[in-house]
Amino acid sequence: MDGVDHPTQFTRREAIQLLGGAAGLCLVAGCAESGELDAGDQSATAEAIIRTLRGDISPDAIIGVTLFHEHLSIRMSDRPAATDDVDNVVREIRVAAEEGVGCIVDGGHADLQRDLDAVLRVANETDVHIVASGGYYMERFYPPEIASKSENEIAEDLVAEAGRDRLGAFGEIGQSSNAAEMTPNELKVFRAVGKAHVATGLPVFTHNAYGTGENVRADAGLKQLDVLESMGVGAQHIVIGHACCLDDPSASVLIQIAERGAFVGFDRVTGGRVDDAQKVETIMAFLEAGHGDKLLVSSDFTGRRSEARPGYGNSITVFAPLLREAGIDADVLRAIQRDNPRRFLAFVPRTV
Repeated sequence: MDGVDHPTQFTRREAIQLLGGAAGLCLVAGCAESGELDAGDQSATAEAIIRTLRGDISPDAIIGVTLFHEHLSIRMSDRPAATDDVDNVVREIRVAAEEGVGCIVDGGHADLQRDLDAVLRVANETDVHIVASGGYYMERFYPPEIASKSENEIAEDLVAEAGRDRLGAFGEIGQSSNAAEMTPNELKVFRAVGKAHVATGLPVFTHNAYGTGENVRADAGLKQLDVLESMGVGAQHIVIGHACCLDDPSASVLIQIAERGAFVGFDRVTGGRVDDAQKVETIMAFLEAGHGDKLLVSSDFTGRRSEARPGYGNSITVFAPLLREAGIDADVLRAIQRDNPRRFLAFVPRTV
């Protein structure tokens, strides 16, 4: 003891900076030496890979920020979409690479009219690693045959698709925006995705209905987690998406999700129902609760630039400065942007 009367309370900035040192070390080392790593966390093993469209890579091969939920090809109606212009998407991804992006997960699939050949073009014509996803979005986008198929049949189809198309994740798997509960078909799809994960090892990220309707329950993400875990999906392989859209500055629900071992996805930054200032407040509460290793940030960008959302790298160029201004240490921000998404995406391949 030095005899000086030190204060016992840290400022918010000091708390986040202290968290930065601990989180950074834990994420780099995988918490293996401390014994804190779940023995079932396959992402920590030497055999774990991230599956990109151009080949399987070591998580360490990704230099730069990983965006776990964007859209390189998507059309949600019969109207033309911004991503129809593949040449422009290639240009945009090259700009994002200059801004620090090293890997992007495309969250589209067939029911979102994702053109996999277009996404492959982006992968081949840029230096950014591209991960393709599979699955189904929400019931109003489902193909008609989903209603008559069993969950086992859907799961078998997803496993086959994963092998054929070199998928690196299942997502975004969603539920209807204005409903308090999943529909029976959405529940069937969630269960099928869980079975497909067990067969392949592929990680799963969801579309949460947070904040999109008066009837939506704050615990919707917890219920999604319940369903996936009931099918044998380890929480460390799950991101509950659109956590940033929940009107809960205290992060109480998000903390419950993280305490169960799953990631929370702030994947609509620089846009959406909750403004960025409140998103930052929620993140600060989440970090102060000790869950810096469970936060992922992305923007769900669909190719159309605006002043508020100036490209695929806007979570770096627009949102990250707000986090720095709030007092988030550089080590914490680096872990959130680079280490956490690589841990989520890393898996040991099973049948594909």
